[in-house]
Amino acid sequence: MKPARGAATYLAADIGGTNARFALAHGSCEAGFTLSHVRRFRNEDFEDLRDAALAFLESCGGERPQRACFAIAAPVTPGKVRLTNATWKLDPEALARELGLERLVAVNDFAAQARGAPLCPADQIAVLNAGQAAPDAPVAVLGPGTGLGLGLLAPVPGGWRVIATEGGHAGFAPRTAEEIAVGEYIAREHGFVSWERILSGRGLVNIHRALCAIEGRVWPGARPEEITAGAMADPASLEGRVVMLFCACLGAYTGDVCVITGARGGAYLAGGILPRIRPLLEASAFDARRVRRGPMTRYVEAIPVRLILSDAAALLGAAALAETEGV
Repeated sequence: MKPARGAATYLAADIGGTNARFALAHGSCEAGFTLSHVRRFRNEDFEDLRDAALAFLESCGGERPQRACFAIAAPVTPGKVRLTNATWKLDPEALARELGLERLVAVNDFAAQARGAPLCPADQIAVLNAGQAAPDAPVAVLGPGTGLGLGLLAPVPGGWRVIATEGGHAGFAPRTAEEIAVGEYIAREHGFVSWERILSGRGLVNIHRALCAIEGRVWPGARPEEITAGAMADPASLEGRVVMLFCACLGAYTGDVCVITGARGGAYLAGGILPRIRPLLEASAFDARRVRRGPMTRYVEAIPVRLILSDAAALLGAAALAETEGV
């Protein structure tokens, strides 16, 4: 789809710990956005974020954005921002000057995921629990990737207010004997066990290593993508058990997030891992663990849960936040 004549052009970026994705976005929050020139770069191929952004703009054939929003996998505070899981830094004012932009705003990556979730086309969303959304209640957007992100949307007149969080670093709460054993194994290595140490790419590796140690197996050095591929190929394998434990813990975390934040407006699951394991997620204890919480069971049962199937949400959200200058 070609952008409407006269539509504003924004530079949208989603900067994770492993990859950096860039796009040009055309449109507005009211009319919607179209993305063009979507590119994914590996962080290790560039010395710093400036080089990656310049390389992207060079690939766009001369089309220049006016404003930008960079969604960063890190807490965002005034001044320079350092990514949590990478070596890059970002100084928004300095980078805006170097890129020839009127303004560049930096936001937490899950603030952009949260803002972009309701902008995703319906064919990029899978309904895991239809529920019944409360229109005046917050919406939670969470998901595992390189780390574990959590952002919130609070309804306000005419749209949404985005609330960034570091909820992935809350303490892991195991519920089964196997989860307790896995948590104890990880604690021996790291001390504090956050949800992110379970629900992330590294979390898959942590669970796999833990189960190997608990069962007296030699850990084969599997990467996250090898674990998920093995699980999809044979759900009864050790890798399948890893993914099933991962999904059960994700359900517990999702339920906790919903009752803590009052997210009766719904929960979106995002991130790169879940679409790849969707059949296992739907067959797992995810939903049982999400809703099983004593007197609050009916409260959580009514909350809609949706899975974002594409990776466009963060870029759409960054475009929206570029238009509204991060609000």
